[in-house]
Amino acid sequence: MEHNIGRSRLGRPSQAHSSARREATPGNPPAKRGRRRQGQPPSQGTHDNEAGGSGATRSHSRRQQVDDVDVDAAEDGNVNVGQYFADDADWPDEDEEPPEQEMQQPPHQPPHAPNLQPEDGYPGGPFNFSLLTEYHKHRAIPIWNAEPDDEKILKKTMRAITNGKRVINLPKMDRNVDWFWRAIEATGLEPLTRTNYSIIDHGVLTAFAERWHSKTSTFHIPIGEVGITLDDVQCLLHIPIEGKLLNHRKITRAEGVELVNTYLGVPESKCWEYFIDTHGPHITYGELAFVYTTRWEEVDKAVNENRPMHEITVLRQQCIRAFLLFLVCTTIFSNKSQFYVDVVYLSYFQDLSEVNQWNWGVATLTYLQHYLDDSCKADGGQVAGYLSFYQGWIMMHFPKMTVWRRDPNYREEMPRNVTFSTGQGHRDHVLYRQFLDNMQVSDFEFCPYDGHRHVRPLIDVCWFFGIPRDPDAAAPAGMSLLQIDRVFMEEVEMRMIDEEMRGPTVVRAWDHVPGYISWFYKVSHPIMRPIAAPEPPPRPANLEVLIEELESQSVPDTLDICRNVRTELRRALEANEALPGTPIYETVNRVLGFVEPAFLYRSRRRLPGRGRFDPHDAARRFNTQ
Repeated sequence: MEHNIGRSRLGRPSQAHSSARREATPGNPPAKRGRRRQGQPPSQGTHDNEAGGSGATRSHSRRQQVDDVDVDAAEDGNVNVGQYFADDADWPDEDEEPPEQEMQQPPHQPPHAPNLQPEDGYPGGPFNFSLLTEYHKHRAIPIWNAEPDDEKILKKTMRAITNGKRVINLPKMDRNVDWFWRAIEATGLEPLTRTNYSIIDHGVLTAFAERWHSKTSTFHIPIGEVGITLDDVQCLLHIPIEGKLLNHRKITRAEGVELVNTYLGVPESKCWEYFIDTHGPHITYGELAFVYTTRWEEVDKAVNENRPMHEITVLRQQCIRAFLLFLVCTTIFSNKSQFYVDVVYLSYFQDLSEVNQWNWGVATLTYLQHYLDDSCKADGGQVAGYLSFYQGWIMMHFPKMTVWRRDPNYREEMPRNVTFSTGQGHRDHVLYRQFLDNMQVSDFEFCPYDGHRHVRPLIDVCWFFGIPRDPDAAAPAGMSLLQIDRVFMEEVEMRMIDEEMRGPTVVRAWDHVPGYISWFYKVSHPIMRPIAAPEPPPRPANLEVLIEELESQSVPDTLDICRNVRTELRRALEANEALPGTPIYETVNRVLGFVEPAFLYRSRRRLPGRGRFDPHDAARRFNTQ
C-alpha cells in the first residue's frame, strides 16, 4: 500500500532498472503512446521512478515539461522496448485519431494475449496454475530444463548491489556528541548504523531470489512457503513497523533544488550541477557525504566562535538531515544505480521531530520485495534493496547454510542483524541450490526470536495478513494518496489474525494443515533441479573403528530376549498359572505364536536348498499344533 515503493511506468511494473539516465532534450518531446503506437520512441527520462514515480497521477495532457518525463534509460539492454510499446495506454491523447479509428487493431496483432501456460503443467511443477498464474516468466523454468553441463544457465549469478560498506565507512561523530546522536536515536533509524555487512554472499542471495514468487511474496522451498515478515523487520533491524505509510510523489528538478537548498543549505547553483550530472533530482553518494562532513565542520567552527545559538541549530539540523538521507538511501532505499541518492526522501526529514512517525519497516520490506519480484524473472540479472537485511534473514532462519560467525560485541538489546559477522561464502550458488533442494525440516529455524521477545515483543501488527503493494496497482481507481492511507488505517484491524483465527498452538513448529504439502507440490515448483540417483557414499576413513565400537557395545540379542519370553510363557502354562478357557490363557498362547517364528526362521535359513521362509505360515502351523 506504499506509493513510492516499486518502480512503475504508466501504472504498470517496469522492467527497466538502468543506472544510467539519458538527459531529455527540449527538441525531442515525449512521443504519443496511444493505441496506434506510432512515432519515434520517447526520449529518456530525467528522474528515477524508484524515488516517487507513480502511475496514479495520470494527466490527460501529453504536453508535459521535460523534467516530468519518467522513462528509464535502456542503454544496458534491460528494457524490452517492443514489449513496452505493445501495452495500451489507459487514456486518450489530444492529438489522437477519432475513437473509432483508435479501436482498430493491426491485423498482425491478436486482440488477446495467448495462454502461455501448458495444459498439463511443467516438469517438476506446477501442475495447477491457480496460484502461480505468471509462472511462465519465472527463472525456474530454464534452470530445470538446462542440461547438466549448461553453465551459462546453471551458474548464472545475479549481481547483488549493496551499499553496506558506504554506511560502515562513513565518518561518524563520537557517541558522546549528544546533540547529534540524541536526534538520530529519536528518529528510530539509529539501528541502521549497526545492521550492515561489508561482505555480501552473492551466491546465497541468488539461490533464494530464484525461489521467490511475486504472486505470493514468499520463497518456495521443499518444506513449504517461507516469507520475510514485519516481525523479521522489527527483530533484525529494530526500526518502526507502525505509523504513517510513506506517500511521497515524483518531484521535478526545481522542487528538488528547493528541498536541497532549504534543508541541507546547498546553494541553488550547486544543486543544479548535481542534477545535471545525475540526469535528475539526485545527488551522488560522494557529494552527499561531503555535505554531511562539511556541516559537521561548520558546527564545530560555529561553536568555537560562539556564534548565535539559532545559527548553530540550523547547521546541526542540516548535518543531521544529510546523515539521515545518506543512511536511508544506502539501506532501506538502496537502488540499482549504486551511484546516487534520490532527494525526494529528504521530504521526510523536514521536521526531525516527526521522523519516527513514519512506517520505515513496511517501506524496507516492500522495497526489497519489489526488487525480488524483478530478480525472479527469467531475464533478471540484478537484485537490490536492503541486502544486509536480506542476508541477515537468511542466516537467522537457515543458520547451517552460509558462512558466518557470531559477533563477539553483540548484546541482546541490539538488533539481531548485529549477531552475524559474515564470511565470503560461495559465489557459485549451485551448492546453495543443492542445499535447498535437499533440505530437511531441521535445516530451518522456525522461531529464531523466542529469546529476543523481551526486547521486541510480538505486537499486533505482526499478525497482519496481506502483501504490501504499490497503491497504483492495489487501490481502486480514483483514490488519492490520503484516501488510500486513511482506508488502510481504518481496515487494518480487519486484516489482523485474531486469537480465534490463529487456532490451537502447534505441537511442533513444522506442523501444518493436513494436505498442505501435497497441494503445495501441485501448485508450485519447490525443487529447482531434477534430483538424480545419488552415488554410493564414500567409504568412511574410520570404518574399522566404527565396527569395533559397535561390536564392543553390550547390546542385548533380540533372539535371546525372545527365547526368555518363550521359556517363561511355557513355564506359566505348565504350572497352570493360566487356566484353559480364561482370557489370560488365550493371551499367553497368542504371545507364544508371536515369538515362535523367530526360532523357526533362524533354523530354516540354515538349511541349504530350501526356499524363502514365510514367518506368517510358521505362525499358522504353530497355532494348529
